[in-house]
Amino acid sequence: MTELRDFALERLTRPGAAERHDTAVVHGDRSVSYEELDRAADQVATGLTRLGLAGGGRVAYVGRNSLAVVELMLGASRAGVVTTVVNWRLHPVELSYVIDDFDPWLIVTTGEFADTLAALPESAGAAVLVVGDGSGGGGPGHDWDEWRTGQPAEVPDLPEHSEDDVVLQLYTSGTTGRPKGAMLTRRSLGACVPDTVSVWELDPTSVVLSVLPMFHIAGAGTMLGALWAGSRLVIDNDAGAEHMLGVIESERVTNLVLASVLLQTLVEAQKTLSADLSSLRTVSYGAAPITGQVLQAAIDSFGCRIVQAYGLTETAGVLCVLDAQDHSFDPNDPPQAVARSIDRLRSCGRARPGVELRIVDIQTGEVMPIGGVGEVQARSDRLMGGYWKRPDDTAEVLVADGWFRTGDVGELDADGYLFLRDRLRDTIISGGENIYPAEVEDALQWHPDVVEVAVVGVPDDRWGESPRAVAVRAAGSSLTDEELIRFARSRLAAYKCPSGVDFVDALPRNASGKVLRRELREPYWTGRDRRVN
Repeated sequence: MTELRDFALERLTRPGAAERHDTAVVHGDRSVSYEELDRAADQVATGLTRLGLAGGGRVAYVGRNSLAVVELMLGASRAGVVTTVVNWRLHPVELSYVIDDFDPWLIVTTGEFADTLAALPESAGAAVLVVGDGSGGGGPGHDWDEWRTGQPAEVPDLPEHSEDDVVLQLYTSGTTGRPKGAMLTRRSLGACVPDTVSVWELDPTSVVLSVLPMFHIAGAGTMLGALWAGSRLVIDNDAGAEHMLGVIESERVTNLVLASVLLQTLVEAQKTLSADLSSLRTVSYGAAPITGQVLQAAIDSFGCRIVQAYGLTETAGVLCVLDAQDHSFDPNDPPQAVARSIDRLRSCGRARPGVELRIVDIQTGEVMPIGGVGEVQARSDRLMGGYWKRPDDTAEVLVADGWFRTGDVGELDADGYLFLRDRLRDTIISGGENIYPAEVEDALQWHPDVVEVAVVGVPDDRWGESPRAVAVRAAGSSLTDEELIRFARSRLAAYKCPSGVDFVDALPRNASGKVLRRELREPYWTGRDRRVN
């Protein structure tokens, strides 16, 4: 078990980590060394202690990724203060809900969102610090940089930390309802972050590009992992493919962590830009399914290790990894071995050390044998401490003997590879048959004129529900619904094929890159009392 003080990054000088003078974080034209970041975190810890927040206070950050959010998270960890990073893309009504639920004593924000926060009655009881440009020009409220630099770096005596202390509270993406605050403890982060470093093969020579927002566990985990390993973290809020390729070239980025949708756009851009990606060592993707075509193009384009990570906010990040060896195979191997390798690319890999997985029958709760389909459950020190102020929701997912109900439907093969079918709540029941949208989507995505596709259950007077596809066509394509359904029938059982296809310009996604199925499904169920038939 990793020492608690190591996770808290109470000192950034660990054996094997970066030297004190090495660059820790780069953001735009600003960069700080490990020594400077260490001092800044001490100043934040002191300032929070002076405000009376040490040992249980709560602070929120609302804004795009910045050096300030890194300083805040590290300093709060040292002071035993819980941090949340709020999704800045939320509508003010949604933002009000999260602020009210978290109930922070201090809010740190950027000038971009200061006026929005000031108008929310839910934030009226909290002190506000605004991140400026370091010159005191942070807009309304007190300036973060002035406040932080005005604190001494000598941290006063703090309460002893416990493994059960909550360090970071991240809100679930809320694709099916109100977001819930997942409380990540020193134990859960201390179990996950070092293993993630191992998966990405980070060390002090690594340069990690962070484009994922830190209100998402992948973004927060990227930051923590890079600093844990003593790497150089490059923060950039522009996730445009052309811009990212330029940053990879100019910063000589070695490690990149992306949502699957970003990986796809990067692959497409590289076809025309041919950027110099020779510095890349590892590209990790996850958060949503990816087509075999895009995956093969990524392997060909990047020329580096490709790994897939599967995990949830509630598990502090990674549970399973499909490693680099699984992404590459010799086509000259026996046909049976090649077929097995290709099939495994559809999986999300195998459980990491310290993680147990099992498949449980959705109806009976019995543990399923190898190859059986049911709900994926996990047991590990990585699990959250629960949902903030939601004991009933916590009891629903954290069940007997330490198992966590992921809400994902899947199966395990004889070698321990996990194959996800879908989200439990997204399962379509048509004529008594379970249809998993991800399986239908996987078949449709192989059509060369399909850029992306989602499948949802729609009302069907005969079968109760039937699957319907919502697809994005390739530029210039005249693909019809009849042609795509005929394509599906060549790959799927008849009852799994979509009853119809709607073509759209883009699929709606949340900030984590996940398709908003509820938004796609809603028009078909308008005027009905139930959302299942």
